[in-house]
Amino acid sequence: MLASSSKYAVKAIVYIVSHSSPQKRLLVRDIAQAIEAPQPFLSKILQQLSTKKYLTSMKGPNGGFYITEEQLESSIMDIIIEIEGKDRLKQCALNFENCDSENPCPIHDFISETKEELRASFSKIKVIDLKNKNYKFLK
Repeated sequence: MLASSSKYAVKAIVYIVSHSSPQKRLLVRDIAQAIEAPQPFLSKILQQLSTKKYLTSMKGPNGGFYITEEQLESSIMDIIIEIEGKDRLKQCALNFENCDSENPCPIHDFISETKEELRASFSKIKVIDLKNKNYKFLK
């Protein structure tokens, strides 16, 4: 359902919000190792999120990534849309270009409500909601 880049972005955000602070910044290699992501791919994702102000990065010997208080209010849906460049949950599941309620694809009526509920759920989840949880996937 979500692209690999979005999955890595959300996992990285969860790791960063749980393990960093402005005083304790995280390196890409450490984040990549913790979430089992390819470091070069994750580096591009994190730079994109930093450019769009979903997280903060600092260069230099004590550099790395962290999340500010303001950034804690970002929604997971906003991050997914930023990474994917579009809202996949508004797109046809079968990738028909003209699929909508007036011109539905074969499965549109079966899943449209569920897709909208999932989209609403992702929109309600804020980065702060993911902070300081003991997630087992994180090393």
